[in-house]
Amino acid sequence: MVYTSTSLVATQETTEPGQSATASREWRLPVAAFVLGLLGVWVVFYVADVMLPFIRPGSQIIWSAKFETLVKQPMFGEQDRYRLMIFGHSKALTSVRPRELDAALGDGFRTYNLGLPGDERFLPILEAALSAGNIPTHVLLMLPWDAKPDEDGLLDLLRNDAAIANAMAPFRTFPRDATLFLALNRKRLADAVQEVDLERRAMLQERGWYFIKSQSHYAGDRLPDDYALPTDYPTRVEQRKIAEKSFTRERLEQLARRYGFQVLMIPVPFRIGQYAPAPAADQRRLATISAHPLMRIVGPDYFSYPPARFADASHMNLDGALAYTADLAKLLKFSGVFD
Repeated sequence: MVYTSTSLVATQETTEPGQSATASREWRLPVAAFVLGLLGVWVVFYVADVMLPFIRPGSQIIWSAKFETLVKQPMFGEQDRYRLMIFGHSKALTSVRPRELDAALGDGFRTYNLGLPGDERFLPILEAALSAGNIPTHVLLMLPWDAKPDEDGLLDLLRNDAAIANAMAPFRTFPRDATLFLALNRKRLADAVQEVDLERRAMLQERGWYFIKSQSHYAGDRLPDDYALPTDYPTRVEQRKIAEKSFTRERLEQLARRYGFQVLMIPVPFRIGQYAPAPAADQRRLATISAHPLMRIVGPDYFSYPPARFADASHMNLDGALAYTADLAKLLKFSGVFD
């Protein structure tokens, strides 16, 4: 026969809950400390990234300046009869000089270059400009819209690792950017910060045009006359592909009807030898994609220029930008799209 003390049972009953509470506190406190520490690090890096924008790559600085400053300020005045916005990726960014284009087209024109480095999308910055009350009469696209039939859904967003990473840690490149900035400018930090600010201001002053100096590795920012790449196709005519059905196209058409602007497809600048010359018959082309709203293709799919007009394999130097801008002005005037 086994005898159990009543007092011993009572002691066990009161001790076990106390031990449980103690054990719970033992793991909760470290976890809470870890979470708070992680949150603190997140806040520190976020604030540092916001407060030190000059250490970012030039492409990010230009991209942010166009979204946060250029399209949010008043872009046009009552005297501007023709209000042009030009869109595309870095080729557009470096090849169209708005002030020279306006001067060539005549009185009443005001142009902005809204090309973005490393980004072929045009709807986000167009919608940002429209939301700020900046309404164009003409939207010029150097690149056509994509062929995606639907807007990105939840599954598309979940597959986009870069977008998820940016949302969770928008400062994720800060350690790398800070290290590179300090390593490259350790003896001239103040001058480097001032140069970044001057480049940003110059881009805004030029209404969006920007020369990508960082990728230029030849004397005078000019490629050699015999420059070529293994990926060039000198005997192939490159043809622009325009999707008939696309979410981006439908959205663009909605905006064009709502705000009353026209859409024009303009040529892309390529190096001579990168592709075969565009068909001569296309030089005077004015093809209608849509009548309501009015969307047209103006001229050939691309212009070809000597390598010396380029600072690198893709981007034009100043001489190239002036040449392309002059050719674009002639094409637009000859086409009669503003008559």
